This record gives sequence, structure tokens and C-alpha cells, in this order.
Amino acid sequence: MKKLITIFLFICSFSSFSFIEKEVKVYSESMKKDIPVTVILPNGYSKDKSYSTIYTLHGWTATNRSFSDNTSIGQLSDKYSIIYISPDGDNNSWYIDSEIKEDSKYTTFISKELVNYIDTNYSTKKDKKQRAITGFSMGGYGALYIGIKNPDIFGNIGSMSGGVNPEKIKKNYEIKKVMNGNWKKYNIKDIAYFAKDKNFNIIIDCGVSDFFIEMNRELHSKLISLDIKHDYIERFGSHDWGYWNNSFEYQTYFFYKNFSKNIN
Repeated sequence: MKKLITIFLFICSFSSFSFIEKEVKVYSESMKKDIPVTVILPNGYSKDKSYSTIYTLHGWTATNRSFSDNTSIGQLSDKYSIIYISPDGDNNSWYIDSEIKEDSKYTTFISKELVNYIDTNYSTKKDKKQRAITGFSMGGYGALYIGIKNPDIFGNIGSMSGGVNPEKIKKNYEIKKVMNGNWKKYNIKDIAYFAKDKNFNIIIDCGVSDFFIEMNRELHSKLISLDIKHDYIERFGSHDWGYWNNSFEYQTYFFYKNFSKNIN
């Protein structure tokens, strides 16, 4: 009898979360190639409902599978009834529209082509206030860059351990393969003024032992000087999944709270 109860509890523990994970390829007209994308649909997903979306960007040399393989993204999708979209960033794109590498137009792909694909093929809430973008490391940079540049698309922006000042790390991470050296076009602190009066919900966090901590502190100070409202968090931790797992759960909750404030 005790054994049967144990088996029943074991089954229930897995059946309580039943998110759907899909691997799709989205054609990019701007890059003339298919981009792998992981889509997470919450338990009970139905075309009769509409869902808020969070776009998640991976770090340098990682893939679109990073969040699915290393976080509780599926359980979070179920818990908050959110659709997550994780595109592949081609290892080292830094998510910009590169002036050097012709087939690296990831700002255009994510902000226009991918958002259009997701909104066409899934039951999403299409208001920018119901759409968020975040990422870790290179992806944290990309989320801030794409979000700030596209205030009509994303109302919520996050960054986890972001490499937010590529000028300071230009000799590493293959940055010079995609950025042309006009750093004022790329450093987040130098383009932050675009975010002024756009009413973004912004959250930035970084571990105190992270090698990107100082550039995140500089960005925090810059945003304060520009009077741009944002949440800024430092916690114990480094540049790894032990930190990002905790951060990702908190950022999801941050976005969820803001989604809930703006339900029509």
C-alpha cells in the first residue's frame, strides 16, 4: 500500500506541470536563413486565450536550448501562464544588425521577423506592455540593445549579468567580428537616452563576483543620471547558471507583475 502511494505521488509530481516545448525554425528574410527557436507553451495552452510573452536571449557560444536545458523555464511558463521564446543567436552575433557581417541581422530578426512569426502562429497578447525581453551575458546586452531600440515592440526589458559595455571587452568574445568600432552606437550607457520617457519596465541584475559587475554599476549610475526608472539588483554570485537560475525566476516574476498591471 505504501509503495502504491509513493508511485501515485511520483506520477502526480510530474503531471502537475505539463508545459509544451516546441523546436521550430523561423525563416529570416533579412539574413536569408532559418533560425532555430525554442517555444515554451504553458499548461492548458488554448487558442481561445491570449498570453503574455517573454523573449529570452542566450549568451556567447550558447544556443536557443540554453534556457530549456538549464532553468525551470517550463515550470515558470505553467506557473505564470506565459509563452517563452528562445531564439538562437548564432554564438557570437551580440544580437545587433552587424555592419561587418552581412548575415548577422539579429536586431531586425528578433524585433520584427520573430515577433511577427510568434504573434501570427500563437495566441499572444500583442500589446508591447504584454511583451518582455531578457537574457544573460551577451543575451543581457542584446535584450537591452533590442528593447531600447524598439520601444513600440517591447515594454519590458531585463538583463542578467549583461556585457553592457562592449568597448571594454572588445578584444574578447569575438566582438570585433560583428561591431565596427563605433562604440557610442553599441555601449548601452551611450544609447540609454533612447529609453528616456518611454515608460519601460527595466530590471538589471548582476552578481557581485561577476567580471561584468563594474560595467553594470556604471550603467545603473547612467540611468539614474538620466532619470530613467529601473530596478537594479546585486546579489552574491558569479557568471554562471547558479546565479542565472535565481535571477531568471525573479525577472519572470517582475515581468508577470507588470503584465498583470496592464491587463485590458
